[in-house]
Amino acid sequence: MTDWIPISPPPLNCDCKPLFDGIHWHQRWEVFEGIFTPGRNPVAELCELIQLPNDLRGLRILDVGAWNGCFSFECERRGAKEVIALSPESPDIVGFNRLKKALNSSVNYCMGSIYSLDPRELGKFDLILFLGVLYHLRYPLLAIDNLRRVARGPVLIETHLIDEHFILPGQVVSLNSLTPLLANVPIWQFYQKDELAGDASNWFGPNSAAVVAAFASGGFTIEPLKKWPTRGTFRAIPTEGNPEYMNLRCYEAQSPVIRKSVAMDD
Repeated sequence: MTDWIPISPPPLNCDCKPLFDGIHWHQRWEVFEGIFTPGRNPVAELCELIQLPNDLRGLRILDVGAWNGCFSFECERRGAKEVIALSPESPDIVGFNRLKKALNSSVNYCMGSIYSLDPRELGKFDLILFLGVLYHLRYPLLAIDNLRRVARGPVLIETHLIDEHFILPGQVVSLNSLTPLLANVPIWQFYQKDELAGDASNWFGPNSAAVVAAFASGGFTIEPLKKWPTRGTFRAIPTEGNPEYMNLRCYEAQSPVIRKSVAMDD
């Protein structure tokens, strides 16, 4: 937590029931001193795992897949100059607007998709949070290409990983148990329905090598930060020039339409 923006005490006679009722709280975050949103995803712990800097003063930040918006508000608390929360859901349905009002926050919510990210509309960002989103995407490489278009600084990534959670008929195994040769092979497991956790919003589970390779292909240098049984965090930095794959001899790399949409805007 920052030294210059401590967590505020709750307002006098604060009643959190109307603030929290009726919302699916995925994120657990300390709104006011000693008062947490009733979610199970610990924001403070994940901020440490992605190595989110305590001092974000002067930075313009994008929170992709913001949902309740707690990571967005945390960035504001750490001094960010501007924070945009991007998510396809209504900010009323996910509780964002309730938190924004309670906090008297200036975080802006943009209803939209990572597939339509465009620097001509939202500009570029000094820091991007990409947490718990990658495996929910049917088109993950398109998403990474779009992140590259709006990133002028680090992208902090947290995602489900299949290194220890590869789904076979009737069982879940580690890739290493199948053969150690798979450890450094980029692998994406496709979930046609709800094979992963009974959740039909999950589409592709990558292993660690796949995350690294996909971001490298998309124009980033990337390093793993932390891995635990079924998840991991990474830090990706945009490289100079066009993404690596645009130098390949293939239609998608050479197509004028794709080059125009993916090439870096000034």
